[in-house]
Amino acid sequence: MHKYFRTKASCYLSYFIQGIVMNLTAVLFVPLQSLYGFSYTQLGTLVFINFVFQLAADIIFARPVDRYGFKPFTRIATLTCFAGLILFATAPYWASNFLFIGFCIATAIFSASIGITEVILSPIISGLPDEHKESSMSILHSFLAWGMIAGIAGTTLLLFAIGKHNWQWVVVAWAVLPLINLVLFWGAYLPPTLPQKKLIKTRKLLVNRVFILSFLAIFFGAAAEITLMQWISTFLERGVGMSKLAGDMLGLCGFALFFGLGRIFYSRYGKSWDVHKLMIYGSLITVICYIIVALSPNTALTVVACWVAGVATCLLWPQTLVVASSALPMAGAALFGLLAAGGDLGTAVSSFLVGTAADSFIELAPDGISLTAEQFGLRMAILLGCVLPILSMVFQILLKREVSSTIKSIPVGAD
Repeated sequence: MHKYFRTKASCYLSYFIQGIVMNLTAVLFVPLQSLYGFSYTQLGTLVFINFVFQLAADIIFARPVDRYGFKPFTRIATLTCFAGLILFATAPYWASNFLFIGFCIATAIFSASIGITEVILSPIISGLPDEHKESSMSILHSFLAWGMIAGIAGTTLLLFAIGKHNWQWVVVAWAVLPLINLVLFWGAYLPPTLPQKKLIKTRKLLVNRVFILSFLAIFFGAAAEITLMQWISTFLERGVGMSKLAGDMLGLCGFALFFGLGRIFYSRYGKSWDVHKLMIYGSLITVICYIIVALSPNTALTVVACWVAGVATCLLWPQTLVVASSALPMAGAALFGLLAAGGDLGTAVSSFLVGTAADSFIELAPDGISLTAEQFGLRMAILLGCVLPILSMVFQILLKREVSSTIKSIPVGAD
């Protein structure tokens, strides 16, 4: 067996779990709304909390990982993920008098675990003395998509089989995976972190132009990716009129499938391609997809636009990390943590604003149109969201120019 098989398997499973957990609230939007009466603003707030606590963990643990090594944080991440999921599942029992706050607390705990894994996984894979490092990094990030598909399909099918009123058992079942991951990480080889004396100081990193542009590019790129992914199931069910099963399987699973296939395809065939152009054109295509989803009266076209958006957004996060780490090789785990914080901040703000916008547009829905107030509100909120990929495209263009003018000797896509 390959020397680093257990290390890679642990990291891949971590990203797989992250794909499940980060979308769990979105898949449960309709059950939570119908059983507990949550508004779209409250549902958007849960997503906001999800990414805010990922963001907080990204920032808080970025430098401690460089100082203390990866091992203690693999254990913290897996245990907090397990605890958060169990608290989420049991919130109607222990927080019956403050139910929404209980869901917020549980969401904060398992979201922090995701933030910790974002800080440690990419530098662990990057730090392995492996000749296939670039391929391993691409495969690592593809497991996020496979986790999304498993979480979306598994949760949706289980809810269909056992009834939405038994949703807690689905969450408990997913909570087993972090315990398995804890066992895997316990005996895995973990590479050393970079020596403290060689690391770029945080204050210098924060004012570096490549870092700033990478941060803004990943902020809007992640927002464009996650906002559509988080809301598409609810949009297809409430805004288009699909059943929950069809909306989850065709919308969320379809998006995630093409998202993952895009990353795998790039890992196999994209080494000679200009990754900057791919991210710029990917952002442009995503703008078109947002507009189609928001305005198209054709359900099939709406679903296809979701799938295309999955491919178009698949490189915006991981390849921005690759570009930045190639330009700033001595930034350490802090670079990955701070850029992940940028992505999480973008997704937190955008998901919350889309939820709030949907509620606002519902109140402003005009009379005499063919749409219900709820359908109008959801469509207008998605249309407003097209500003996210527009800004992603702008900052990818600026990042390309900055990298080309300052680090021409570093090949884009190098590890």
